[in-house]
Order: sequence, then structure tokens, then C-alpha cells
Amino acid sequence: MNDIKVAVVTGASSGIGAAVVKKLSSIEFKVIMLARDLNRMNIVAEECEAKYKPVPIVIDLRNSVSVEQAFAKIKEDFGYIDILCAVAGVFLNKSPISEQLDSEWNNVVETNLTGVMRCLRSSWPLFRKGASIVTVGSVLGQMSQPEVGAYAVSKAGLAALTRTIASEGAEREIRANLIIPGMVKTPINQKMAEASGNTEKWWRERLSSIPLRRAAEPEEIAEAICWLSLEHSGFITGAELRMDGGVLLGPLPDFGKNN
Repeated sequence: MNDIKVAVVTGASSGIGAAVVKKLSSIEFKVIMLARDLNRMNIVAEECEAKYKPVPIVIDLRNSVSVEQAFAKIKEDFGYIDILCAVAGVFLNKSPISEQLDSEWNNVVETNLTGVMRCLRSSWPLFRKGASIVTVGSVLGQMSQPEVGAYAVSKAGLAALTRTIASEGAEREIRANLIIPGMVKTPINQKMAEASGNTEKWWRERLSSIPLRRAAEPEEIAEAICWLSLEHSGFITGAELRMDGGVLLGPLPDFGKNN
């Protein structure tokens, strides 16, 4: 078993997480999928044409016992971990701070930040020397935008957590890096677009603020996550890779007027 590379991916049932599962499976990793929706994980696993079929495990990152049980099963069945990709995240309704509900705040922070800590805590004894950790933040953790306090705080905190574990893991050559996506074509974003009542307008308004004038495909983000996970990036740790189409460059001239 020791010659098989083992990867754990949270948020594995859709979007970026599903794309990471497919990519790592295609290069002969044994991938353990962690998410709340078993049916959707099974669908993703069936779509993988791989030597080792991905293994789904139901988990709730908001619950310590659930996380501990999932990693206990990983230890029992596989014994070690080479890669942890912490992709899972939630974005709830926008809310000004004056109307922020404790329940919604806790749900977001527990999933996006505390849940990652729980996974790291449970996986730390299972990491082999030279293991790699990739977490997934957001440009909203680096910019100012109203009514997204819980989400922004959770992603900004994740950046600090990633740097901390990079420093703690260095002695064992465990690397930790952060991917910072901007707008991505995920099921969550599509649902928000449809819920707005005007899907086309929702996307148009958001893409207008992106210098590259498009959203990223989940597979593009997954490629970067996998690159940071593998030996090609072996001298990179504690780093942040922003993939936002240029959002944080600020307003750019309307070049179309000059063409």
C-alpha cells in the first residue's frame, strides 16, 4: 500500500472539489472524497476513469466528531495521507453586520475556517514526510465589500491558518499553500444567479468587474491546486496564488473603446 499516493479532498461533491478529485484520480492517486452529499460524491466517483476509484466518506466539517470519525476511517483503511486539499466552503445570504445572525455567521465560519482546522488536526498524525496541503481562500478575504462579513472573515482567517501550518510542518517537509480564486463557474454561483431572478444580468454585472471579462472554470482552479500539491512545486510553502482574472488590479481602462 505504501507505494500508492493517497489524497484527501474536502468539498468533493461538486465544483472545484469535484474537479480536483478527477484530476488527482487521473494521475493515479487514491482519492478519498469528503462531503455531506453521498449521492453527489458517488456521481463524481463514477465519472472518474482511473486506476483507483475514489472513495467517498460523508462528513460534516461543522461537527468535531464527524471529522474525527472520517479521519479515523482513513487511518484504518489507508494508514497515511500524502495530500490534503481543503476545498469545501459555503456562502450564505448577504447580510449587513447590523443584521448578521449568529446562526449564519457560525455556519460559515465553522465550515470555511474551523472545519479546515479540524481536518488538519485529525490528519496531522497521518501526513507522511513531504506531504502537501492546499487550502482554498477567496478574493473576498483580501478586499472590501459590504454584507459578506462572515465569508470574508472566514477566508482571511484561512490565509493566516495556512501560513501557520506551513511553519509548523516545515520540520517534516510538509508544505502548505493557499489558492485564492475569484469568480468561478460553480453550481453555488449558478444557483445564486438563478435566485436573483435574472441570471444573465447577475453574471453580466459580476463579470464586468473582472479585467479578463470571464469567470474561471473549476478545472482551471483544480489544475493549480494539483500543481501546488505535487513535487513540481516542492520548494513552495506558505505561499498564496491568486486566480481572480485581475479583480484586485482595480479598475482598468475600457480598452474596447480604443479598438
